[in-house]
Amino acid sequence: MSDECPLIRPPATQLTQLARVLIAAAILAVSPQRGTAVSNVTLDVGDLQGSGWSASDVSIVLELPGAGETIARVHVRRVTLLPEFGSLDGVTVTCRNPVVKEPILSCRHAQVAGSIGRLGRQQFTADMEYHSERETLTFAIDGLKLAHGHASIKGTWLEAGWTMTAHATDVRLADLRRVAVPWFTLPEDLSVDGRGSLQATLRGRDDIEDIHVEGTMTGVNANNADGTLATDKLGVTIDTHLKPVGPDWDIRATITSGTGQAYSDPIFLDFGQNAANAVLTARWVTDQSLLQIAQLDLDQKAIVAGRLSGELDLAGETILKQLRVDLSRLEFPGAFTALMLPFLLDTDVKDLKTAGLVSGVVEVDAGMPAAFDLTLHDVNAAGVTITMQALRGRVNWMSSARRAAQVIDGSQPAESRLEWDSSTIYGISGGASRIEFATSGADFRLLKPTAVPILDGGLAINTLSVRGFGEPGMSVRFDGELQPISVALLCKAFGWPEFSGKLEGRIPQVTLDEDVLSLAGDLEAKVFDGQLVVDGLKLQNPLGDYPRLSANITMRNLDLEAVTGTFSFGMITGRLNADVRNLELFRWSPVRFDARLYTPPGDKSRHLISQRAVKNLSNIGGSGGGVAAALQGGVLGFFENFRYDRLGLSCRLENEICQMDGIEPQQGDAYYIVKGSGLPRIDIIGNAHRVSWNRLVSQLIAIQESGGPVVQ
Repeated sequence: MSDECPLIRPPATQLTQLARVLIAAAILAVSPQRGTAVSNVTLDVGDLQGSGWSASDVSIVLELPGAGETIARVHVRRVTLLPEFGSLDGVTVTCRNPVVKEPILSCRHAQVAGSIGRLGRQQFTADMEYHSERETLTFAIDGLKLAHGHASIKGTWLEAGWTMTAHATDVRLADLRRVAVPWFTLPEDLSVDGRGSLQATLRGRDDIEDIHVEGTMTGVNANNADGTLATDKLGVTIDTHLKPVGPDWDIRATITSGTGQAYSDPIFLDFGQNAANAVLTARWVTDQSLLQIAQLDLDQKAIVAGRLSGELDLAGETILKQLRVDLSRLEFPGAFTALMLPFLLDTDVKDLKTAGLVSGVVEVDAGMPAAFDLTLHDVNAAGVTITMQALRGRVNWMSSARRAAQVIDGSQPAESRLEWDSSTIYGISGGASRIEFATSGADFRLLKPTAVPILDGGLAINTLSVRGFGEPGMSVRFDGELQPISVALLCKAFGWPEFSGKLEGRIPQVTLDEDVLSLAGDLEAKVFDGQLVVDGLKLQNPLGDYPRLSANITMRNLDLEAVTGTFSFGMITGRLNADVRNLELFRWSPVRFDARLYTPPGDKSRHLISQRAVKNLSNIGGSGGGVAAALQGGVLGFFENFRYDRLGLSCRLENEICQMDGIEPQQGDAYYIVKGSGLPRIDIIGNAHRVSWNRLVSQLIAIQESGGPVVQ
């Protein structure tokens, strides 16, 4: 007779029935039939299913090669455990000496081969035990290949639900991302690579009810298409719980990083220097690629600590859709270097050295700042152009949209105040001060008059308001008074020749409208023991590349000795008046003016002029060679100083030509620059009427730098 048993077709709808069939087959295989034992038994089980799993076209072959050994081969066309994971196709399980003893069906060290969903073709070992009375299934799989790494899986199916734990070692994140697609997706233009070791535990009944993932990722390199998001050799440790809510996921996660770098335009963070820890509670909205952050507690060493909430739109044009940050600590200098400097690289404050703390609240809407309420705790800043010591106070700011809504509600803007111990701006130092103000959008308004120390004097500000700062239609209103400031100290701060005298006087209302800055009245100051008045001041395009200034300047009774001493021109005593009419500067260079310098009528002060000043004035007037010869070759050379009656010089600049003249005509086209008096008498005669402005400026610069005349 044949040694093969006829095909048995049990009504296999449960594993319990399968176990009973296997027991019957084993009995049949060892029972004598016509004196011959059965060596093979083939069972066509059909389809099996249970809570959360199914198997189709199941068949079993029992082989009895002898010596009490039994080999069971199970062939399954398709197994479905988790729909999201993909099916197991063409599975073959080979088990030596299975335990088939009701209610237990088990196998140890089974050899399994087949195509397993997104994991592809696999060969691995497995342990399995099924209890028919309890209808429980446990299994353990080892030797899986996952994302160019290794993985093992353990699982238990009970009546109350199932649990599966997968452990992956040294997997490649780029490949693991494809496996995770059913549960988690990233934007298509975001590439991610690196290695990781992860453990994931999944629990459920019919569907997944909970996922717990913990592990470590190293060398993570991520980049998006436009280069606004990137990481380099980032190391991250995660402990995450995911719970489905319909198609979405609730997330609880702890994330730490102490290696590598990350960039989100324009912010750059180095986690090797500033380790970070974050605890997150959020929801991932799958169909929108939206992360809704209920709470994110963040602590990054030496930079920031606080709590965040809001929404990150990974599929939108702006990632920061909405964000609120409750800062407990913004720490300098780390916060300045990491979070602020990227926005200041094209400014004069990029070199600041900072210290101190800031706390408060920051809000962002659609990627743009919406409001902040910050408290400064003794913040220090020191740079080439600005220094600030012990800056403290509170700053409230809101966007224009927020302010507009507040106006509708009838609310007043929150007040701000700042105070500091000392400051320096462009070399101009100041002492302790305090200001109270309100600000929103691009607007600023001083709430009460204040005095700001400047050098040995100060600036009393009565009114200061700015609307649309930095915008084309920016407007400014200012009214104040200069308290006496030493001009010498001011010039030293700017690196100018040191003038004498005090700068003081009222600054009339300054306005900036339609890109034109103007004064409502005259600007007055005291310089060189005389009076300076500026009227008709207008400055067009003050913050642009092509500023244009126009004004009239009147100076009365300046101390000439102080003036000439300041510029190393050579000593001249007496008083000086100056009138500069229709002054026009373009890009801070003169293009037009009508200027006249002269001895005031009736001046009774002592009038002396030195040899050096004589030579320099002669060169300016075009008669330098003759004067130099007279001083060197004649009796005049023995005199250091000469008396004069009066002096004067004028220049009308137009089209880069200076039309020059003196105090009165001499002979022909000549003119007096200095008219002598007494003995020895010396007159300085000018004969140059048309002089290149650039040549004249070069002469004046050469005189200043050399300390002596230029004879041409």
